[in-house]
Amino acid sequence: MAKSVKALINPAMLTWAREQAGYSLADAARKLGVDEARLQGLESGEETPTFAKLLDMADHYKRPVSLFYLKQPPKGWQPIQDFRRLPGAEGGFSPQLTYAIRQARERREVALAVRNELNEPVREFALRATLASNVETLSARFREFLEVDDTKQQCFAKKAFEGWRNAIEAKDILVFVVPRLKIKEMRGTALAETTLPVILVNGKDRGNGRVFTLLHEFCHLALRQSGVSNVGGDRNDAPSPTVEKFCNAVAAATLMPRDWLLSERLVTQKNGQKSWRDDELEALALRFGVSQEAVLRRLLTLGLTTQAFYDGKRADFQKIYAQLDEKKEASEGGPKYHYVVLSQLGRTFTQLVFQGYHDRYFTLRDVAGLLNMKVTTVPVMEKAAFGLAG
Repeated sequence: MAKSVKALINPAMLTWAREQAGYSLADAARKLGVDEARLQGLESGEETPTFAKLLDMADHYKRPVSLFYLKQPPKGWQPIQDFRRLPGAEGGFSPQLTYAIRQARERREVALAVRNELNEPVREFALRATLASNVETLSARFREFLEVDDTKQQCFAKKAFEGWRNAIEAKDILVFVVPRLKIKEMRGTALAETTLPVILVNGKDRGNGRVFTLLHEFCHLALRQSGVSNVGGDRNDAPSPTVEKFCNAVAAATLMPRDWLLSERLVTQKNGQKSWRDDELEALALRFGVSQEAVLRRLLTLGLTTQAFYDGKRADFQKIYAQLDEKKEASEGGPKYHYVVLSQLGRTFTQLVFQGYHDRYFTLRDVAGLLNMKVTTVPVMEKAAFGLAG
């Protein structure tokens, strides 16, 4: 019989994960269907678990497989703020959101470990902002930092999210797309670390809506404020409306520079009219690769529409977001699975995993576990990650 493939993990992480999950050695052994002596041997490093057993342990401890490859347990993650508007709702994050945030943090730890193993230093995220920063000036700094000018942005065309994401990831920032999470709970999340900060974007949102969220969370990184944001965070009854309004304004200004927007023919032809037809908003949205709501918010900032008109249209946008939460994710007929995973994890993280594999830091089984796919799918995933046929 063929020998079972061993998972070359850090055994100390088994103990840490078990204790964090609240299991005693006896309880965990019973859950895993092994005796205490064997589990103790796995945790001490006397025995190496098979990959199948590692998957079983990861499932019971509610941890991603990637966690068990860290050289040491994650240390005291800083608290994350809740910028959401939840009047009358229970506080705290759902188990799904909690897991998404924890998983992102653990993936960051894996990325840092691989970069260290490859002797590739991670650049410090030096861009900083305060709430006193001028919105227009700061947005220009953002574009300069990300190296996105008007010409480059127009080249993004219908792939605006991919274009902005690539620009952000090129600055040693991880961007993950979170699947199966309601928009009413989270639009985006920022983990404002000094090195290798992280942005989470809700995969249920529409493409151009994700673009605005991406830049909104990027602003949170510059403010050095980790937090969860969603629809309504800028309302006066929200926990931190001033912060959310600022991030909204900066995101809009970054995506739609003042001079460029004001020079658009659709805008110059309005002759001071403050109301906007849906087809006009849609045309501008396509031009800048953003949502209609983002366009209208920017027009309001520039005095090209009224607060009353914006509030009226926003009610319509809120209904659309609610419909997105009810929309079921396609089970077939969509993109190939490896493209879905690549979209969620991003090229930066995925390529790093393959670099670790070729440097013998990970086995092929490890790569499959880190990318949550079958071993047979890994080769085609590698081609896709590096822009080859896949």
